[in-house]
Amino acid sequence: MLNRIAIGLLLGISMFSCVSKKQYQSLEQQKDSIVRVCQNDRREEIVFRDSIINVVRNVELAMETQRLRASALNDSLQICQRQMSENSTYLARLGENLTEKQRKLAEEIELKNKAIANKELELNDALAEAEKERLRLQKIREELEAVSQRVIELEAELRRKDSAVILLKEAIMKALAGFEELDIQVEYKNGKVYVILPEKLLFKSGSITVDPKGVEALVQISKALNEKRDVQIGVEGHTDNVPMKESEKMKDNWDLSVLRATSISRILIKQGGISDKRISAIGRGETMPVASNDTPEGRAKNRRTEIILTPQLDKILEILNQN
Repeated sequence: MLNRIAIGLLLGISMFSCVSKKQYQSLEQQKDSIVRVCQNDRREEIVFRDSIINVVRNVELAMETQRLRASALNDSLQICQRQMSENSTYLARLGENLTEKQRKLAEEIELKNKAIANKELELNDALAEAEKERLRLQKIREELEAVSQRVIELEAELRRKDSAVILLKEAIMKALAGFEELDIQVEYKNGKVYVILPEKLLFKSGSITVDPKGVEALVQISKALNEKRDVQIGVEGHTDNVPMKESEKMKDNWDLSVLRATSISRILIKQGGISDKRISAIGRGETMPVASNDTPEGRAKNRRTEIILTPQLDKILEILNQN
C-alpha cells in the first residue's frame, strides 16, 4: 500500500555517516515523511475498517430482507401446492363428463398452476440471490479481518517504538547524571530523542576542538547508545547569527557548524566505539535558531550541538506494505 521506495530511502539513511548538507536535508525530509505517512496510513486503515463495517451491516440487512421474502414465497408455494393437489383430486372424480362450469374451473386451476410455477421460479431466483449475497458478505468479512489484524499489528509496533524511544531518553539522562551543571538538555519530540549540548560544554569561541569535559560527556552518551544499536544518530551543529572571522579552514558560520558536527561525530566513533554507519553529521549554521539573536542569552542558546536519535522504522514499513 505504501510506496516501497520508502524502504530504500530508510535503508539508505543507515548506510552513510558524513554527507553533504543538501543530501542530508533531503533524506531527513524523506524520513520525516515516512513517519507522517505511517501515521496517515494508520488513520486511513481505521477509516477503511469503519467503512467496511458499514458495508457489512448493509449487506446483512439486505440478506435478512431476502430471507423474509423467500420465507413468504415458500409459504405461498405450499398453500398453492395444497390447493393444486385438492383440485387435481377433484378433477379426477369428475372424469370425462365435465360441464361448462367444470371446464371453466379446470381453466382456473390451470392458471393457478402456472402461477405456482412462476412463484417457484421467483423463489429459486431469490434463493440464488441470497447465496450470492452470503458469499459476498463472507469475502468482505475476511477482508475486514485482515485489515483489522494489520491495524492491531501496526498499533502494537507503534507502542513498542514509542516505549523504546522513551527508554532511550531515560538511558541518556542516566548516562548524563554527573553533568547536570553543564545545562545538557534531553527532549523527546516527534518520535525522536534530542540531546542538546550548549557551546560552552564543547567548544571555545570559534573553535572546532571539543573540550575535555565535553569529550567525557560524549563518551558517556556513547555508552548508552551502544546498548541501543537499532537507533540512528544524527549530529547537527548550530550557531548564532554573529559573523565569524574568515580563515583558511572556515569562511562563515556554516563552515563552523559543519566542522563542529564532524568533530563530535569522530569522538562518538573513535572514543565512544559507535559504528560510523549509524552516524551522520551536518551543519545548520544560523538557519535554525531556537531563540532570538537579539540578546546574549538568546545567542548562547542558538550556539549548540544537537544529537538526534531516531529509531529504525523497518518493522512499521513491513506491516504497511503487507498485501
